[in-house]
Amino acid sequence: MIPRPFANLPPRITFTADFHELVRGNLQPGQTVTLRYDPRRIVPAGEHYVFGDPTHRITAHLLFPPTGVVAAALLSSPSGMLNSPDYDETGDGSVLVGHVVIPAGARELVAWFEYESPHGAKHYDSDFGHNFHFGFASLQVELLQADVREGLLTAQVAASPEVDRLVLHWRIVGQESAGPKDVDLVRTDRRNEAGWPIWKMGQIEVPENAVVRLKLYYWIDGERYKDDNDGLYYSTGRMEEVVPPPPAELATALREWTTRLSARF
Repeated sequence: MIPRPFANLPPRITFTADFHELVRGNLQPGQTVTLRYDPRRIVPAGEHYVFGDPTHRITAHLLFPPTGVVAAALLSSPSGMLNSPDYDETGDGSVLVGHVVIPAGARELVAWFEYESPHGAKHYDSDFGHNFHFGFASLQVELLQADVREGLLTAQVAASPEVDRLVLHWRIVGQESAGPKDVDLVRTDRRNEAGWPIWKMGQIEVPENAVVRLKLYYWIDGERYKDDNDGLYYSTGRMEEVVPPPPAELATALREWTTRLSARF
C-alpha cells in the first residue's frame, strides 16, 4: 500500500478562485469537513463586495447520498470583514469558512454554493449545474504499487467492489510538454486482504530512469471521483522510500495545531 501523507489530518476542501477544488486530510463519514471558499468564484466582477460582509450571504449546500441527509452551512470570515483581504489564487490566502459533519453511511459528498446579493440577485456555483462530487478515496481505492523497472511502467490498484471503472492519469516528470496520458486498468480475479478486487494495467514503455507522476480517476454508478493523494499526486520515484512514522506526541500536537488552524481559515 502507498501511504497517504495527510491521512491523520482533519479533512478540508478548498474552492479556489481559479476554479479548482482541493481535498486534503481524512475525508470520510464521521468527520467534520472544513469548507474553504474564495468568494471571487461567485460574486460578480464589478459588484461592490467587502470580504466577510455578512449582508452578502454565501451558503454551502450539501447532500450525502445515499443517506438522504441535507445540510447547509453559512460561510463566514474567521477574521471578520476585511477591506484588504489577502487573496491567493491557490486558496492559501483569505477564504470564507464553514464546517459540516459527514454522516455515517454516506458514499459521497455533493456540494454547491449560493450567493444572495443584497442587490436582489442570486448566483450559484455548481459546476454548471452538475454540482461538485467528492468520493471518500481512502475508503474506495488503494494504490498498491506503481513502478518503473527496466523501462516499463506498471501499477496495481485495489478498489472497493462498487467501483466499476479505474483510470490511471500519468505523465513523465520533466516531459510535461508531452502532456498527460490516461490508461484504463483491468479488474483481475485477485483480491487484497479486505476482499477488494485488484486492478492492473498493461506494461507501458517509458525511459528507463523515468519518474512518473500520477493520480487515479474512478467511477461509481457513473459518477467520476479523483484520488490525487491530497494534491501531491503519486510518484514512482518515491515508491521504495520508507519513512518512519512520527512520535505519537508529535502526531497528536500536529493534529491539534491543524484543527486550530482549520478553524481560523
